[in-house]
Amino acid sequence: MPNILFYKGYTQYHNIGDQLINKSLLAFFRQFSRVVVSDKGMPDYYTEILALQEIEKSSSQPLEFHLQLLKCAVKAIFSPQQQVYFLASPPGDQSTTSNVTGLKYILSGLFYLLLYLLGVRIIKIGFSLGPLSPLGNIGERFRALFVRYYYVRDSLSLQYAQRLGISQAKIFPDLCWTFQPQTAPLPAQATGLDSRPKVLLSFRSAVHQDSADGYQQDLLQLIQALVRQNADQYQFEIVYQVASDAAFSQQLYAAIKPDATIHFHEQQLGLANAHYYQSAAAVLTNRLHVALLAAKYGCLPIIVTDINKHVKIKGIFIDAGLQSLLLDTQQEAQDITSQLSDILVQRQAHFEQLERAEQHYNTLSNQTINDIFIT
Repeated sequence: MPNILFYKGYTQYHNIGDQLINKSLLAFFRQFSRVVVSDKGMPDYYTEILALQEIEKSSSQPLEFHLQLLKCAVKAIFSPQQQVYFLASPPGDQSTTSNVTGLKYILSGLFYLLLYLLGVRIIKIGFSLGPLSPLGNIGERFRALFVRYYYVRDSLSLQYAQRLGISQAKIFPDLCWTFQPQTAPLPAQATGLDSRPKVLLSFRSAVHQDSADGYQQDLLQLIQALVRQNADQYQFEIVYQVASDAAFSQQLYAAIKPDATIHFHEQQLGLANAHYYQSAAAVLTNRLHVALLAAKYGCLPIIVTDINKHVKIKGIFIDAGLQSLLLDTQQEAQDITSQLSDILVQRQAHFEQLERAEQHYNTLSNQTINDIFIT
């Protein structure tokens, strides 16, 4: 295969959302290019999730990853039939308040410049952008000068990139939209068990590190109210998809249990057992990839968070026409409870919109990847 793509795949390895979007992205790239992934320090379970072959691991070669990239770029100068690509950063969330990180952006931009001069086509794809520190804004604008394919995953990030002067920025949908899950048949429900539809609760304790205290308390009180108000019609169960959410999940369970019937699912949900979402009618969450992964299994994703502070989710859901599934914790609890009831009653209509968005994003994603490697 004439194309070769070098991929610095460092990410939060334990995070199911990051596993999901990186796995989906590699599946796209493998259709058009040989892949070399910088696997130094990657845990074995993560390389297995990505289905990395030995030949795809940079550690299978004697040279360090960046030296392999530079060597291949120099050789390609004399081999016009081969095109070298560099995926500059993994998909996900790119935001920082640190000027030190902004300085690192500038330094990495110097490396991008070298690759650019060697004819390497640099890709940034499938990420949310901003907010950045003042130096972060400068650094991102500088290194974007050398990025040929610059694709953010929502319109709010696109507007941010355009304000920075990144004129080539376009949208590539979150990679969870194109994930194809392996569904499993649900076991038959035993006679006499609770027949009310199940609603899952899956939450992180904060949107950002500096918002933990007030955000967490407001969230606890709101979820307690939502469960109490809907306990007659629905059964509620707490689950967690990210290991770091386990402690807050236990805290949530302890807070709700004295006032309402609530269950706690002890086993962490991951890609291997995500079919558990099939058991529920809906999930209330403030995690993007809990929402999008659950939707793949017929579980309606409902976002409950401070919407204006959670720009990543806000942009993606609005772009998909799913703004009615956003419940803002800054509203009165009674209003949110009423909205939730309406959403659950109109569940089928919301899923039809989800399916339309998914079809559109699948088409757009395939066209974009094709354009990168064919043009």
